[in-house]
Amino acid sequence: MVRNRLGKGFAALFLFLFWSSAVSAQQEPKWNQYMFNDFFYNPGVTGSRNAISTMVASRYQWVNIPENASPRTTCFSIHAPVEFLRGGLGLLVVQDEEYFNKSTNVRLNYALRIPLRTFSIGIGVYGGMLQTSLDGTKFRPENPNDPLLVATNVQATTFDLGAGLQLYSKKWFLNLAANHLNEPALQFNTTGSTLTYARNLFASAGYQIPLGKYFRLTPSVLFKTNNSVQQLDYNLMLSIGTRLWLGGGYSQNDGVVGMFGYRMRNGVRFGYSFSQHLGDLGTLTNGSHEAFLGYDFTLKLPPKPQRRILTPRYF
Repeated sequence: MVRNRLGKGFAALFLFLFWSSAVSAQQEPKWNQYMFNDFFYNPGVTGSRNAISTMVASRYQWVNIPENASPRTTCFSIHAPVEFLRGGLGLLVVQDEEYFNKSTNVRLNYALRIPLRTFSIGIGVYGGMLQTSLDGTKFRPENPNDPLLVATNVQATTFDLGAGLQLYSKKWFLNLAANHLNEPALQFNTTGSTLTYARNLFASAGYQIPLGKYFRLTPSVLFKTNNSVQQLDYNLMLSIGTRLWLGGGYSQNDGVVGMFGYRMRNGVRFGYSFSQHLGDLGTLTNGSHEAFLGYDFTLKLPPKPQRRILTPRYF
């Protein structure tokens, strides 16, 4: 009963965060395969896979957009359960690069894990470093003499904070998370030129539907907002056996997505997705590519050697 009340209390807290955030700009990088890369969005996922879980993911967005302005994002993550902490620890490193902006985000994650009868709860936080560089030589301002402009290549570093809640079972999952909770601001010069990262809020959910013995259908949805921009992603994935999956989706005001993935016998899994953008954007770019490679493993510690006691009897 206490644990159920605890889960409801944290759910109420995160719903409050979703609708009371301050408005600013700057949104987190996009991932089509969010159901596999949920650790990126939510520190509450930390330690949930009951193994040392590693992943490398990369996204090349808006291929061949004019002036080489295509965003490119790469992330590396590792997290694992830690028994004596009653939860898990993890590390996430993200590099995001656009035309004149390059940022690196390093996050240390901890999640308290609460096993219940039919599902589990993860309550997580992260703290880390956010470093961003701006190349002012690529700006094309209407007023080049504006004192607030950055005219050279500069960089700044600040502290970053986030929190998340995960509820999951073998058949369903629910994620609520808030990244950049402190709305980190980076100051690039003494004139007051700053870049503020908005508080980004996420909610995702999915449910697994068995289709006979060998097939499973998993519809899922991801909602993202920074209180000035909102987006809904819908995905539908078909799992065939325990190794192969195929899927498709639609990203609101963006385009359609196709994806597939495979889990090898040694446990290595990989996935790929392609986005075809709609509207005017679709005429300017050749789509977006995304891929990930993941591997989960455990470490078996050798048994503790028995202590030998020598006595004169056995000399």
